[in-house]
Amino acid sequence: MIDLHSHILPGLDDGAKTLQESIEMGLIGFKDGIRTVVATPHTLNGVYQNDRSTILAKVQELNSAIKQLGVQETQSAICNPQSAIVNSHSNVVDPKSAFRNPHSAISLTVLPGADVHFSTELLNEIDEGKALTIGDGGRYLLLEFPVQGIPYGVEEVLFQLMIRGITPIISHPERNLEITLKPQRYFEMIKVGCFGQVTAMSLTGGFGGDVKRVAEKLLKARLVHIIASDAHSQNSRPPILSSAVRAAARIVGEEEAHKMVTEYPQAILNGQIPNIP
Repeated sequence: MIDLHSHILPGLDDGAKTLQESIEMGLIGFKDGIRTVVATPHTLNGVYQNDRSTILAKVQELNSAIKQLGVQETQSAICNPQSAIVNSHSNVVDPKSAFRNPHSAISLTVLPGADVHFSTELLNEIDEGKALTIGDGGRYLLLEFPVQGIPYGVEEVLFQLMIRGITPIISHPERNLEITLKPQRYFEMIKVGCFGQVTAMSLTGGFGGDVKRVAEKLLKARLVHIIASDAHSQNSRPPILSSAVRAAARIVGEEEAHKMVTEYPQAILNGQIPNIP
């Protein structure tokens, strides 16, 4: 599976605080079946101003740490094949044994991205190469609206982004108050070519029954297309997708739900248009 929205990078926002926590979040996702994580720290929201160079450096740091753990475990496993086995009594997995085995390449890849808050400076940041697109591919942008509503003038900015060849992916619309009460503006954004990303915990009830009902309504109407964790920690909002895929499958079927964490996000990472109904 591919997790297109995760606050896994250490020390950049309200997500992971340390490199060790980042690694442990990666381990949780890996055990759930995630093999690619797009690191999307908050930016342009008035609190966090993470620019492209900062995010790229942190992604390299995290990938190097994961790779080094794999190298160490490979060396250990050659000397002691039992070292990479999960302790069946404690049900604890050593992070060093989680990402690699002696017969495989690195199994978890972290890619750059950003959870870009809507701002009047957004187009300037794009034009100056400061705002990071998904996978740094220049084709898709994860865009976050204020939780209270959709700002004035959003449609023009979305239009200008698409003129620049960048397709906006609206993050967690089910948690936006205006979309909850009056979804028509959001519907029009999807009609003109934007995509929607629903948070995994919204589908499983982690944000309460009201958000869950909105998420299900958007999903049933095919107004959300990607399931992502929006993970912020190991516990309160962990990088888990499988339970949300099962929840989505009850609405759109297993095949479509699975595509929302595999085929569709892979197309986005490839710079292609997902083949969405």
